[in-house]
Amino acid sequence: MSELDRGTVRIKPVYVGLHHYSDVYGSVCSPDVKGTPPFEVPSTEEVHRAAQAMVDSFADDLPVDFVEIEQPLVVEHERDLRRLPSELTHDVDALLVRTLGRRPWESFTLAQYGLPIIGGTVGEDFLRGLRAKKFLSESRFLYIGEIPSFSAPDGPYDFQMIEQRFGVCVRHIETNEFFRHFDALEEDGVAAELNEWTEQFAEVQPDRESMLAATRVYLALRELCEREDANGVTINCGRFTEERPVVPCLAFDRLIDEGIMCACEGDITAMLSSLLLHAVSAQPVLMGNFGYREGMFEAGSGEVTIEHDLIPLSMASEPFTVRDYHTRGFGVTAYADIRQEPMTLLNMGSSLDSIVAVEGQIKGSEDGGHCRIIIHMTVDGDVAELSRALVGSQHMSMTFGHWQRALGEAAKLLGMQAKHPRAAEDAVFTG
Repeated sequence: MSELDRGTVRIKPVYVGLHHYSDVYGSVCSPDVKGTPPFEVPSTEEVHRAAQAMVDSFADDLPVDFVEIEQPLVVEHERDLRRLPSELTHDVDALLVRTLGRRPWESFTLAQYGLPIIGGTVGEDFLRGLRAKKFLSESRFLYIGEIPSFSAPDGPYDFQMIEQRFGVCVRHIETNEFFRHFDALEEDGVAAELNEWTEQFAEVQPDRESMLAATRVYLALRELCEREDANGVTINCGRFTEERPVVPCLAFDRLIDEGIMCACEGDITAMLSSLLLHAVSAQPVLMGNFGYREGMFEAGSGEVTIEHDLIPLSMASEPFTVRDYHTRGFGVTAYADIRQEPMTLLNMGSSLDSIVAVEGQIKGSEDGGHCRIIIHMTVDGDVAELSRALVGSQHMSMTFGHWQRALGEAAKLLGMQAKHPRAAEDAVFTG
């Protein structure tokens, strides 16, 4: 695992090898029984072996590959506890703590550092929740275009507040700055990139000029993300089409598969939802308009839909069919049948204090003409009550797999309320 990988969870082990029955004769609560010698203080070697055994046991039971365990702090004397601050860094995400006997005083002291305390084996969901918190704190996304977005106006657009809340940095880039990068790309390099990219296409309907422009969008966005160390992009796309006949849809498809999550229409909550969902799952994430009742965004009876223009190739079962944007004769979007797998949907509130996670199954997809891809899904819970699900914008983010429990753990660590729909005979939503 690279030192610069986002989302590496670091655990600091602390073994307290002290015992409060260390006097000559023990106490009335001593485990010693009549006729046995007084309590024997463990040796330095025994304490260090016990500390290493704690670390080895925890490491052997780890169900994930994104956790790194630091050197343990072994407490043989009370003064050793004062060494912990100098060994802790802002990069530590939790303490692994074990004590020789009950040590309520030291346990209280360790709790004052404000880090989650692990006592032994922990579940995968909790570790993925830790990863999500860490991943957000190490993330940065670009917001390109005018503020506010015409279709996601609630933001939030207080970028300093977002960083204070989650640690996610935001860099606002004006449309003209993007187009400076777009125009500066050399024609030969753009053409060569398109020729390589074409291998992913089963059919291409737009003309070469449109395809070259789509390639320029991809290269310009990738260049900006590299410059800004960004792993996310959201664009107020409407301003693109007001200025030039280009859209970022096909570029987004490719960037997502390269680990840069993308959200359409300058939607901040969809951007954060995509980063959070990617953090717990380590998989690509798409997003779009959420149809939760029959006839809404092409949803049928008893199902929900996502209707938009994003389909990362890794989530598809076939190569791309490349077409224009919303049948308007310009721009480039792609369609491919999506893989029929279990999925999780996520929506975040604009106040950044709540999420709604919905699990279900993908039934299939269709080319919608206007919005290029329509994904049909069934969900676990009462579909009729999903109108209450949206706590943020009209967009839902989606990835493969069921991640509701991991998202719940992440929400606890982030101080958020996590809700999910339940069956009709039970409470509609629970948190």
